Amino acid sequence: MKPLVIIHGWSDSSDSFLPLAKAIESHSGRVVNEIWLGNYISLDDDVQMNDLVRGLDLAWHERGLPIAPKSVDVVIHSTGGLIIRDWMYTNFVSKAKKTPVNNLVMLAPANFGSPLAHKGRAFYGRVIKGFNSRKRFETGTQILKSLEMASPYSWKLALNDCFLENVFSLNDIRATVIVGNTGYGGISSLANENGSDGTVYVSTANLNCSYLKINFPSLPKIPEIEEMKPSKGKTAFLVVDNCNHSSIALKEENDKQTEILNHIVTALEISDETSFEDWMNTCRNLTSVVMDDNVDDGYKHGYQNTVFRVKDDQGFYVTDYVVEFYQDANKGVFDRVAELFNNKVVSNVHVYKDNPAYRSFMIDCTALKSIINEEDENLRISISAMPDINDKNTVVGYRTFEDEDMGSLNLGPNELDKFFKPNRTVFIDITLMREQKENLFTIDRVQGVN
Repeated sequence: MKPLVIIHGWSDSSDSFLPLAKAIESHSGRVVNEIWLGNYISLDDDVQMNDLVRGLDLAWHERGLPIAPKSVDVVIHSTGGLIIRDWMYTNFVSKAKKTPVNNLVMLAPANFGSPLAHKGRAFYGRVIKGFNSRKRFETGTQILKSLEMASPYSWKLALNDCFLENVFSLNDIRATVIVGNTGYGGISSLANENGSDGTVYVSTANLNCSYLKINFPSLPKIPEIEEMKPSKGKTAFLVVDNCNHSSIALKEENDKQTEILNHIVTALEISDETSFEDWMNTCRNLTSVVMDDNVDDGYKHGYQNTVFRVKDDQGFYVTDYVVEFYQDANKGVFDRVAELFNNKVVSNVHVYKDNPAYRSFMIDCTALKSIINEEDENLRISISAMPDINDKNTVVGYRTFEDEDMGSLNLGPNELDKFFKPNRTVFIDITLMREQKENLFTIDRVQGVN
């Protein structure tokens, strides 16, 4: 039987995964000495993600774990998902090598961010977590920056491994994502966000994602969709009802423990392409039942993590912009769809602190579907950015504010179903045209000079 490596998340330790290790052992017959618990320091502010990736590689070789293709199974929790993905890409995929990972079970992974990350960097995060850290009041600032919603790190990592052939697939890394849909109770409920398990969003856990590249030229006005592609490969994705970020990893009592353990062991024991295909279908069907059962519960709606990155055609980040969702082409009139979308559909917006060009919009796809069906309307998406080239005192900027300056993507009901899908992340890469006025640089002839 293959060795099994278990890797914990931020602010945690391997000790809390002993119950999971013992449960897997008793349920599957794996012996204890074949289960390895990874342990790493996550609360030091100086530690970067690439430090953890290099640390994992050193520890892997020091313990003599095999590196032959498909020789090890791995279970991760939370931040462990980013570490193992980065490790596999850095040390194997980028070098055209097969990874040693066979079956990968990701329990509530923070694949595309966590709403708790920026809170962990705030004062109360330093008090709650930092009080017990090795360095008083440190919370792992650099790691939390990578975990923050819409982080450039998660964007880059997605492009590295989610859109390459045969990384997560039937015959390479067979990955299963298992996540809960219920927040914490008690004082910990302060961390809860709609669509989350208290720490990660259901949508940001799912590895199945999409990438969309849009050019917004000044002329012609109509935006150009240059590229639209789903992630490569296949990942099993399962939502378990009434579980939070801790109970999904058997770290606290829950009446779903036996069910969760059965799912974990099933995912670990997959041995061929056909059984993985069947397992993906099982997960899809079980998740559909959970989503249908909770259609009236706003907290458990199907949300999409919609991540925008805006740059101009000169390669500069555009950090001051507004993404606009509306129905009527004349933005000045009363627009009921815009009002409903902004008040009912956009659940949360997070601007990445270190680079505002990156932003996450949490879209309630369940509410959106009901609004569009009721109104039988289309939805337009456009953008306004500063500096505004129409301003008389501006010499460089963007032509986006006037109706004749900038067009919009016009999505009808059928296109909306493709553009907004529950329980996933979509990366939207927007390019604006940067313009310069004639008076920015002039060449004048001086009279009287031979």
